[in-house]
Amino acid sequence: MRLSVLTLVLTVAAFANTAGIAQQTTTDVAPYPVAVDLPAGTYRLDPRHASVLFRIRHEGLSWFTARFDGKDATLTLDPADPTRSQLSASVVTDSVNTGVLNAQGERAFDRSIARALGAEATPSITFTSTAIERTGAATARITGDLTMNGQTHPATLDATFLGDTNDLLRGNARVLGFSAQGAIDRSQWGVNDWRAFTGSQVQIVIEAELVRT
Repeated sequence: MRLSVLTLVLTVAAFANTAGIAQQTTTDVAPYPVAVDLPAGTYRLDPRHASVLFRIRHEGLSWFTARFDGKDATLTLDPADPTRSQLSASVVTDSVNTGVLNAQGERAFDRSIARALGAEATPSITFTSTAIERTGAATARITGDLTMNGQTHPATLDATFLGDTNDLLRGNARVLGFSAQGAIDRSQWGVNDWRAFTGSQVQIVIEAELVRT
């Protein structure tokens, strides 16, 4: 009788262990195909259908929001394994646009922000991907080098693929749509103006359409 009980216990333990290994193996496999059904090649940002916004907390109250009017990006897509793709993007530093005018109708505030962002040292703020990690069937985490104010540090964007189409109005070219968000600590790049009444965290919000060239 004692032998039968021991046998039963060992059998149950072995089954549980096998089930655990099977479950671990199942969870280690991505629930979506690695490859994506898109043409390989180079895709260039369509600036007419894109926006690059940044937001910063004002006096611990609202999020002050502005945009960059000058922007560009290039995606080299590897559809067999999107993690091997490459992304480079840039904004013209002095193209910042807050929509705020002074009493003379001038964009003096925009120029002040551009100086604070280091427009003289870095006329273009650039981002170059160093790693792309799939986080879902249509999402990815993009890590790269962000250069601003004469300094380069790592930054991360969480991107979502929104869809694709062949657009007759753009020469029947394949067009990809993406959204991306991220956040940086501006002080890491030495951007410290107005610290008395604005936060250090800067949120980045991007909407983009890229056209296959």
